[in-house]
Amino acid sequence: MKGDTMFRTIILLLTLFLYTHAQEKVIINYPLTSNKAQRDNYHLSLLKFLLEKVNIDYTIKPTKTIYTQARAIKELKKGDKVNIFWMGTSPQLETELIPIRFPMYRGLVGHRIFIINKNDQKMFNHVKNLVQLQKFKGIQGIGWSDVAILESAGLKQHTAKYENIFKMINRGGRVGYFSRSINEAYEEIEVRDTQLKNLTVEKNIVLVYPFAMFFFVSPKHEYLAKKLNEAFLKSYKDGSFLEFFYKHPKIKLSIEKSKLNNRKRIEIPNPFLTPQTANINSNYWHGKFIKEQ
Repeated sequence: MKGDTMFRTIILLLTLFLYTHAQEKVIINYPLTSNKAQRDNYHLSLLKFLLEKVNIDYTIKPTKTIYTQARAIKELKKGDKVNIFWMGTSPQLETELIPIRFPMYRGLVGHRIFIINKNDQKMFNHVKNLVQLQKFKGIQGIGWSDVAILESAGLKQHTAKYENIFKMINRGGRVGYFSRSINEAYEEIEVRDTQLKNLTVEKNIVLVYPFAMFFFVSPKHEYLAKKLNEAFLKSYKDGSFLEFFYKHPKIKLSIEKSKLNNRKRIEIPNPFLTPQTANINSNYWHGKFIKEQ
């Protein structure tokens, strides 16, 4: 009898163990948005860092075709081909998807420098304020959250597919600048410097607004969202997130290269910031990017 009871207990424990671990196996599908794989290096390394924090088995797969952000959002809502992506936040995204409300770049995406045609630097040398910057036409990707923020400040924006933007700036003439976060601009030029030789980073201006990039998860994949939130909390509590972030080559290099203290700072508001994002704990931001209301 005792042997029977022990046998049943062992079977029950084994079943629970297998069930628990089966639940922890996660297949992650993200949308490929460029043929330049370097674009996703930081996001993927952060994603792996987080998943390993919560000890789950995972497989990460990109889509086979390149998506615009608008298409990625559409697929995320469905949750079949894509279940996660990293994007600048907006009220609509936070409503329709599950935001993992920890700024991936600690707010550095709200510090924008410009990719321009190298022959245009002399024109930007004269820009000292927002009114002067409004005379130029910028460009952003299709479906990007930044478009509404920039246009609300009177900064006219054209939109195009991501890879086409660089070609347009390289040709010159139609648009004047491509506003990018400090952690994006230099790498984007570097991986295209053999084909698009007229691209450069503008030297004097930094455009600043409160902004965050989040992981967004499909509403059909709540378990993944739960584990990512758990991982962020755990990594901040033990200090490993800050170590990961500030030692990451992309972050370290972008802070060094951008020389923000030497740039003319032009601030604009972000009228689309949700109360939930505005009230994110200050520990999760690099400096005080969200002004007190």
